[in-house]
Amino acid sequence: MLPDISNAIILFGGGLAFLLGFVQLLRPERTIKNILLFVIFICIAIIQLQEFFVATTPGYSNSAGMLLLLLSKFVLGPALYIFYLTVFKKGYAFTANEFVHFIPLVIASLAVIILTPADGYSYSVMDGVYRFLLDHSMLDHLHSLGFALILGYIVSILSRMDVIHVVKDPARDRITAVALTVMIVLFFIISLIIISLITDRPFYSRAALILISFFIIYWFIIGQIYPDMVISFAKRNRQNERVEALMLGIDIKKIEAMIDEILVKEKLFCDEDITIKRLADHLGITQQQFSAYLNHYLKVNFNTFINRYRVKESILLMHEEPERQLLSIAFAVGFNSKSVFYEAFTKETGLSPARYRKQKNLN
Repeated sequence: MLPDISNAIILFGGGLAFLLGFVQLLRPERTIKNILLFVIFICIAIIQLQEFFVATTPGYSNSAGMLLLLLSKFVLGPALYIFYLTVFKKGYAFTANEFVHFIPLVIASLAVIILTPADGYSYSVMDGVYRFLLDHSMLDHLHSLGFALILGYIVSILSRMDVIHVVKDPARDRITAVALTVMIVLFFIISLIIISLITDRPFYSRAALILISFFIIYWFIIGQIYPDMVISFAKRNRQNERVEALMLGIDIKKIEAMIDEILVKEKLFCDEDITIKRLADHLGITQQQFSAYLNHYLKVNFNTFINRYRVKESILLMHEEPERQLLSIAFAVGFNSKSVFYEAFTKETGLSPARYRKQKNLN
């Protein structure tokens, strides 16, 4: 009963991985990320389905299937690594130099060609090499080397991710947390498979294959909840690069000091006609640069930024002049209507101006 359930889970995981792979090719605007995801999921599907057929079919020895299984191992590691770079490394672009990662695949392919001669073909000079490789179970070693290669790439990705920093950072991106989870799970899975090969205990390999199925299901669920997570993260990276290029040569600390001088000491925010261009001119930067500073570094738009100063000033006036009408205070700090004042004040403090005044006994 238990083997049947585990086989069903492995088969389901393989089929779902196959489906997730081909979905990447159906996207209207395919990028290198979609192609890499296609390769990753198809490789996982091949590993799952091939192992399923080996486990459920006595005497199974499909040479084409075993060839695909072997080669998929040498493709999966580099594909995972390059996918990580395309998503997380700023300014990364896939070039011909990346094909160096697939040299082990080429070597494995040549080895397979040597080890699987066509029927009726005589090797003559290569016959000794062929027999030596077979006698020393080189195909088995290639399968083990394929998993070791995947593990090596996963370790390389984890080292680049700075795992401890990501775990401790409460402000980490959602996709960074997902990527870290995926890499740790894959590390554990591949480690189990390698332990199975070393100890010759199929239990570990079966457990790993079942975990792969749950990993695929996890990815599917994440994809349904956040369908454009990877794309939006990559888009945000491109936006960050444009902001960094726009702010090149700008001293951020100097800008912050000037803002403190203009807004806190000169109280320029009290002018209801203050605009982003006018304030940018005071700072000696362009409107685009000031907008980039607000959006990228402070994560606010101009209105929210100015209103924060106005709300702080209105609170100060409430304490200094408790008898003064709220509308008079609103106009004094730069608000042009009661409704905008109340909305901004409530957004910043969680209380309406009237409730704040009552709570502080300022009447």
